[in-house]
Amino acid sequence: MFQERAASRLCTLTRRHAVYFAAAAGVAMFANAAARADFFRQQPVIRYFQPVLIALPDFLAGSPADAETAHAISQIIATDLKHSGVFVPIDQATFFEKNVNVDVLPQFADWRAIKAQELVTGRVTHQPDARIKVEFRLWDVFGGVQLAGQQYFSAPEDFSRIGHMISDTIYERLTGKKGTLGSSASP
Repeated sequence: MFQERAASRLCTLTRRHAVYFAAAAGVAMFANAAARADFFRQQPVIRYFQPVLIALPDFLAGSPADAETAHAISQIIATDLKHSGVFVPIDQATFFEKNVNVDVLPQFADWRAIKAQELVTGRVTHQPDARIKVEFRLWDVFGGVQLAGQQYFSAPEDFSRIGHMISDTIYERLTGKKGTLGSSASP
């Protein structure tokens, strides 16, 4: 008889505890849900973006007749990159070296002194078949390495399209995103 009472008391306590436990679990679950909802609430994120300082000296001209085209292509590239919001072209007046040969390794210490992170060099030359050849190189100033380099051949009147293509290549190489900087001006 004593064992029966103990067993029924044990069952009663167990049921009572089960009810208390279920009630406590329900309260905890709702409290936890409220805490999780607060945790997942979107918080404003403040990001600090530093634009890339890029040096764009005028492209070299293969002849005096190419000087205007070389300057125009350099300006198109600088404008496209500036309008992307990712790059800030450095004022050419601060350059130690004004005429940068595309075939020679740049003096990276001079470019680091003006805080350039990237450098673009290039050249425009007329070809015997009346086309122009535009070549450029993109340099990582701090790493001292070439990141990109290409040559384009085109009719002289298409120089602006080449400028946009170069700016797209630079943008894509440095950001990893497809460049569309000159897409509205390109045919």
